[in-house]
Amino acid sequence: MHAVPRATFLTTAILLPAILPAPASALTGDEVLARMDKTINGFADQAMDVTFTIVDVDGSKKSYDITVRQKGDQKRLVRFTSGEMKGMATLVEDRNRVYVYLPGFKKVRRVAAHNMNQSFAGSDLSNDDMASVSWTALWDATIEREDATAYHLACAPRPGANAPYAKARVTVARDSFQQIGIEYFDAAGTLVRTWKMSGIREFHGVTRAALIVVTDVRTGHRTEMHVRDFRVNQGFQDSLFTVRQLEWGE
Repeated sequence: MHAVPRATFLTTAILLPAILPAPASALTGDEVLARMDKTINGFADQAMDVTFTIVDVDGSKKSYDITVRQKGDQKRLVRFTSGEMKGMATLVEDRNRVYVYLPGFKKVRRVAAHNMNQSFAGSDLSNDDMASVSWTALWDATIEREDATAYHLACAPRPGANAPYAKARVTVARDSFQQIGIEYFDAAGTLVRTWKMSGIREFHGVTRAALIVVTDVRTGHRTEMHVRDFRVNQGFQDSLFTVRQLEWGE
């Protein structure tokens, strides 16, 4: 039996790790997306108190307090409770039925389909952003890459889902499946909007990002959402998420 020359052995040992394929993830992209969706929406209901700050390109700011009430992964009710928009409210019955209450006119109007891509209350979120609650209902995902801390997903609209963007990239924390970043692209492949989640903390036993920053990368205009409180399983009734309740108030 011939001895392997030491230099050859060392060279092989050094090169071998480089040529071996990276270990495949135990999860598929769709499974990671589903785990993330459950982390975000896997409650009977949830309530958030948020300070909503709109930051213009010149640095000027407007802040409003809002409440967000959500049931399951479809119904959502958003109310402005301070500032010049106090009393204004938006109801999402589902992605195709969105209503706005305008206190100055004391009227409820349905948001037309062609207005869903317009700004929500002058912010960097669109009406479609507010109505898109469930990720798995709209997107198919593949793992673009992964590292020690996060999954990086490439998301394409599911057939027939009418997703609000042509493509999305989503960063998901590996340990908690918290959503920590989103990039949205238009049909031309241009990056149009980013979401960054930070300040991950515990609210009443549930982990959530305390700060969400949405930026229109085309203008630099951004909206900051500071989560002051977050609660789940409050026992909300379906009657809260109706057009009648939208006009009457909570």
